[in-house]
Amino acid sequence: MSTRLHFQAEMEHFRAGLVEMASLVLSQVERGVAAWEEVDIAAAADVIATDDQVDVRCAELDQKVFSLQLLEAPVAGDQRLLHVGLIAVIALERVGDLAVAIAEAATSVRPEGAVPEIQALISRMSARAVDTLARAVQAIARGDADLGEQAADEAVVVRQMLGEVLSGVASAPDEPETRVWSAAAVLVARHLERVANNGAELGGRVRFLVSGEAFTRSA
Repeated sequence: MSTRLHFQAEMEHFRAGLVEMASLVLSQVERGVAAWEEVDIAAAADVIATDDQVDVRCAELDQKVFSLQLLEAPVAGDQRLLHVGLIAVIALERVGDLAVAIAEAATSVRPEGAVPEIQALISRMSARAVDTLARAVQAIARGDADLGEQAADEAVVVRQMLGEVLSGVASAPDEPETRVWSAAAVLVARHLERVANNGAELGGRVRFLVSGEAFTRSA
């Protein structure tokens, strides 16, 4: 195999590794939300323990980027992929930490304090936030700028859903257990918004990846 073919094979391996890491992280988010909804302390503990795997994967991909830049001779398009890919790795590690924070919220609430309408909204918000980040990572792996822009649009919806959660909490029953649950619900919803925001930022970088256009952070 020629040096260039070997390099391209390594780049494909990096893309696959990025998607694999995203799958692990997004599963962490989903399991963290489920643990919080069900007040499942054992499930929350498993999410927290699995974060070590996220950190290991992140370190491996970080080293992969370093090796490809140092030992190979990437052209401009490859350099952009490595640049955006490294940003994605950092973002995914950050989302892994958010999943842990969501799982930890399960230890502070009691199921009888839950407000079903808000809980259902957060469940939908979780699905949209996970979809946002999944689209962004797929957009990077495929070099699909349109898919990246879809991720940014999805993040706007998640942000609106956060506003709905805040409104719902403001009108929730003023009872001790409900107040505690509502405070945790706000934290979980804010963490999910940050998951989506990471997806929006990554999605916004795909056009730079594809064409070299300067990245402009959305407001």
